Amino acid sequence: MQIFRSFLLSSALAGVASAQGPTANAVPASRPNIVVLVADDMGWNDIGYHCDQLHTPCLDRLAAAGVELDCHYVQPQCTPTRVALLTGRYPSRFGKHCTQASNERAVARGTATMASMLKSLGYETALTGKWHLGSKPEWGPNHYGFDSSHGSLAGAVGMYDHRYRLESPFVTTWHRDHEWIEEEGHVTDLCASEAVRFIEKKRDGPFFLYVPFHAVHTPLVERDGRWFAPNAHIESKDRRLFAAALTHLDAAVGRIVASLERTKQRDNTLIVFMSDNGGLPNYRGGNYPPPDSQLKNYSSNKPLRGRKTHVFEGGMRVPAFVSWPGKLAARRVTAPMHVVDWMPTLAALTGYALGKEAKWDGRDLWPLLNGTRDSWQKPRELYWVWGGRNRIALRAGRWKLLRNGRKKPWLLFDLVADPNESSDLAATNPKKLEELHALLRAQRARDAD
Repeated sequence: MQIFRSFLLSSALAGVASAQGPTANAVPASRPNIVVLVADDMGWNDIGYHCDQLHTPCLDRLAAAGVELDCHYVQPQCTPTRVALLTGRYPSRFGKHCTQASNERAVARGTATMASMLKSLGYETALTGKWHLGSKPEWGPNHYGFDSSHGSLAGAVGMYDHRYRLESPFVTTWHRDHEWIEEEGHVTDLCASEAVRFIEKKRDGPFFLYVPFHAVHTPLVERDGRWFAPNAHIESKDRRLFAAALTHLDAAVGRIVASLERTKQRDNTLIVFMSDNGGLPNYRGGNYPPPDSQLKNYSSNKPLRGRKTHVFEGGMRVPAFVSWPGKLAARRVTAPMHVVDWMPTLAALTGYALGKEAKWDGRDLWPLLNGTRDSWQKPRELYWVWGGRNRIALRAGRWKLLRNGRKKPWLLFDLVADPNESSDLAATNPKKLEELHALLRAQRARDAD
């Protein structure tokens, strides 16, 4: 693994940042606010700019005016993606429990996180939404660099009663700064309102706001006709309910953007948006508070193969974009990137002094985001593990090796020629197969580092 140190030229933050060399980070004249928005279980075909049936006008506008990330990878499930985002490291480095959804403590206290890094630079840090990196208060976000936190410590909750799975010891999970609280309202609205309050708070320095929404994870409950009206044309009842939840999420993002504009902070705020994993087309119920109805074909990753928890593209390649008016011009980036890249990217952007102890797996994306480069200057591998090593994949350039289950065969795909993974080349290209196996063995060995 390489450690990437970058520099950023000051004023307009449009200078060239090197993702390849060990240069010291320069401190920018003024650090931007940073807002990271994460949708839950939004598949590739679950956003308006990929599917014209869906009504997500705010997200579509932000993506169109910003930098659309066409090949942005995450992990195949919620907890692993959150670990990767906040640490800059592959979740398999922290143990098997981090490679799938878990209520255990994900990482040890003292682990450097995006929040602790930015806090050390004078940022006020806050989280509102789904933590899912440890479901006990002693494992909560305030112990990992967040000045304030609100939402659920556990995973997805009932939209109105805010409880986790009914037979779980973590059924009570809604909190503010690790104290259980009762609130009325839909989870999507509560998180948006909390985000707006934080944005409009008076402060002298910059802020970092992390909003991991619960939407559009099941159970889906929408009672407001405003969210159904733009989606009335969708024939499938289950897909229409899902679309209403998406429109509701889109409106929540709109409230956050409007708050930045109202307080005249939008031009100094970088917004990052992504989903935490691919969609789950069919849902059989999850023992959530009623109504917790089964859903069929409600989410879509088309034309990509696979779904949430899979290491096919449909489980890990998700809608994503960045938006920063006046600093990042509208463009589409096709270079493969991974959620682990955001930690080193924000370090470069804010002038964080990277220590020798850092073991980040990511690279600085800034040269790709600002148009300095269209592709990576040096080759890189991307790596995924789900469920211990039940499902595992590695991408090197155009090639991808995967096994989607312990008893499943190894598959090899050329993602440039076959982005939907329809033609397995393992039997016809044994040399490339062994080459990627060697890279995978090396990556697995680094998990112990």
